Amino acid sequence: MRGHHLRRALTFVAPAAVATLRAVAFGLEVVNDLTPGIRMTRRRRLPQHLGAGILGAEVATWWAVSPSLLPRPWWVTAANVAIVQGVGHVGATALAYVLRRWLPPTNWFWTGAGHTVVAVVTANALLLSLRRQTQQARMVGVGRRRGRSHALIGGLVGTAGYGVLLLLGDAAQASVDRLGARLARHMPLWVAWPLAAAGLSWLALLLSDKVLVRRILADMSRQASVVNQSVFPGSMMPWEPERSGSPWSLEPWSAVGSQGRAVLSLGPRARDIHEVTGLDETHEPIRLFVGLVPGRSLEAAARLILAEMDRTGAFRRDTLVIQTSAGTGWITDWSVGAVEFLTGGNCATMAMQYSYLPSPVSYVVDRDTPVRASRILISAVLSRLAQMDPADRPRLYVAGESLGAYGIADSFADLDELLERTDGALLTGAPRFTRLIRDLTRSRDPGSPERVPVIDGGRHVRFAARPLHLRQDVHGMPFPRAWEHPRVVIGQHASDPIVWWDRRLYWRRPDWLTEPGSRGIRAPRPQHLDVVPGMRWVPFVSGWQVGLDQLTSVSVPGGHGHNYHSEMLWYWDAVLGDHATVRLTRRLALRMAAFIRTDSIRR
Repeated sequence: MRGHHLRRALTFVAPAAVATLRAVAFGLEVVNDLTPGIRMTRRRRLPQHLGAGILGAEVATWWAVSPSLLPRPWWVTAANVAIVQGVGHVGATALAYVLRRWLPPTNWFWTGAGHTVVAVVTANALLLSLRRQTQQARMVGVGRRRGRSHALIGGLVGTAGYGVLLLLGDAAQASVDRLGARLARHMPLWVAWPLAAAGLSWLALLLSDKVLVRRILADMSRQASVVNQSVFPGSMMPWEPERSGSPWSLEPWSAVGSQGRAVLSLGPRARDIHEVTGLDETHEPIRLFVGLVPGRSLEAAARLILAEMDRTGAFRRDTLVIQTSAGTGWITDWSVGAVEFLTGGNCATMAMQYSYLPSPVSYVVDRDTPVRASRILISAVLSRLAQMDPADRPRLYVAGESLGAYGIADSFADLDELLERTDGALLTGAPRFTRLIRDLTRSRDPGSPERVPVIDGGRHVRFAARPLHLRQDVHGMPFPRAWEHPRVVIGQHASDPIVWWDRRLYWRRPDWLTEPGSRGIRAPRPQHLDVVPGMRWVPFVSGWQVGLDQLTSVSVPGGHGHNYHSEMLWYWDAVLGDHATVRLTRRLALRMAAFIRTDSIRR
């Protein structure tokens, strides 16, 4: 009886077990067909006509795992590998389709030693990418967080993503073929198929714009609006009359936005400046910030800034600094705090919010507002300064980081206007599309690199990736000309993708990828590059990789990526020059940096 039940159970279990084993075997064969290197032997499950596409994806893998500006976390590596392999597949398939018209079909590659050669190159590229990932992570101080495991896991997930793209492509091909066959009943086939492909492509783009892009932008706008109304933990209403948002201010605490509340509640007070610098006489720094209020124009906001300056006595201070914020209203603590320490608090910082959207979204939606807001506020302050006695007139400096640097820089027609209207400027992490900086870079002195160009022998403008570059060029040589006032410092890290990305990177090789520090050629030691020298320009791939690097550009320590921290102390010390109350030393810089770092909050 027991044997009968056992046989019946086996009758049901055995087919299920066989089906499971077959499914597992099928899955393993598909994995083999997709795995770089292994897929070059032969295809077990994927159709043979995908040979050209698989070869294109294999070659694209070599570049997908090549280094860019920052070490990639696994999810960035996955996106990079999936898309680059997909593009390689499409490109090779299209090329093979064209070549078949002139060359006879051949299978030599799949039956000869060609697949072994390609597999060996792929294995070497993968091993090299693991070593470079570790090297790059150490260079920017994230060795424990973005080691080889991120590159390995990201490569596997990305290859699986490439498989998903193949499925989507096959479904799209089937849809085009079906629609083309129906249209062919009424028109020639050579017209029907392109028409079907164009129609479905147009429909996909329309739906992605209506359903995805616009909805994402709308959701981000709503979320940003909620964040702008919030109060970051650690932000408290200031009680110093010298600050906007205080009970004495013309701009209420509720109107300055979340980033404005952080700016106004943080920073050194007079007693902190005394403790850090040892100065006997210090002032309470003035911080003025006007938020983005519905219905209030930029001109009205600028007038309110002037009223706040009158109320707090800002025009009687020795130093005025106009800061243009990033999209959300964010202003770096390092820039504002550096001026306050170096001037002994005898300064006033003014800023107004023009948007609450993150900088990338703000630029896509409206790239003109940062420049217009900067120009309006600068003109308003300058008009008041022009009415003052030159002997009593404070010095005016301008500063900005990221989109704020773009707003400041492009509010001036050229460098001459910037030098004529201000007493100095500090711009850090300016996006590639910043016109003024782009023009300066193009006019750089012969022989100076695009990463750290020398302008007119260093007479007024000095680019710097490190504070050392304020005194010497990338070859360790002093600048040909003395540094005259007004002084302009433009800080840009070699590892900052915000600085180096633009859409032309997809199809045009920039100068910085032809200079030492790229193509395997090491840069001079005084250049202090924080990127590996193995990066090369590849059409599409370089633009895509640097674009992805922007997603993690602030996830690295200060001094790398899009984070400009303690170097701001030295940059401001150089811009202020003898106008500073205290001269910066290494010990004093450490004390200032420790205070700013401790005083900051997560926002």
